[in-house]
Amino acid sequence: MLSRYAGVSASRATLRILNSQSLLKISTRSFSKSTILTQKQGAKSTKQTPLWLKLKNATTFTLSGVLVIGAIGISTIVIYLIGSELFSPSGDTQLFNRAVSLVQKDKQLRELLQSNDTLYNERLKAYGEMITHDRWTRNRPIVSKRRLDKDGNVHCFLRFHIESKKKIGLVHCEAVEKQGSLLPDFISLYVDIKGEKRYFIIKPKLKKEPKASGFLGVNWGPKKA
Repeated sequence: MLSRYAGVSASRATLRILNSQSLLKISTRSFSKSTILTQKQGAKSTKQTPLWLKLKNATTFTLSGVLVIGAIGISTIVIYLIGSELFSPSGDTQLFNRAVSLVQKDKQLRELLQSNDTLYNERLKAYGEMITHDRWTRNRPIVSKRRLDKDGNVHCFLRFHIESKKKIGLVHCEAVEKQGSLLPDFISLYVDIKGEKRYFIIKPKLKKEPKASGFLGVNWGPKKA
């Protein structure tokens, strides 16, 4: 009886193993079939993508790239302009600071402005045009322009106000930036004060015209080489 029972148990175990192996094969086959179907469907969907959608995606990508590059270019230009204005020796800010320093140190001009220098030197205020009613002097713009002369040198012109507690003066400044020179040279700096004569801190040099050496002050004939 025991041998028969053992044989029946062994046959049942064998059947269970065979059934599990067949189920595993079936599941593997179904998984491989589903994978193949998924790949085929993906390939079909790729092949079935319309041309206009591809063009739309390409156009969107191109426009996005152009916008990014343009934004980077504009930012670079703005940073360069701000840096050159603030830190360049020939920028308006640096010229303004140098001119204000010369004005502050001139004793005769301080007397014309009636600055109170009894105990200590009064600090003069320097600011731009009074076109706004803003009480902050830093918000008043400085008038500036540049001009190129016949020799290729850049002339910088500035105009700003200088103020003491009693009087206000209008400062006119001209500097020339010669080729090969890092720091512009002041060639004219003067101040107009109401009720006073024009005061020159730096007088412009007048060009001397060559005198004619010919008869009656006229050079006759061709010039000698």
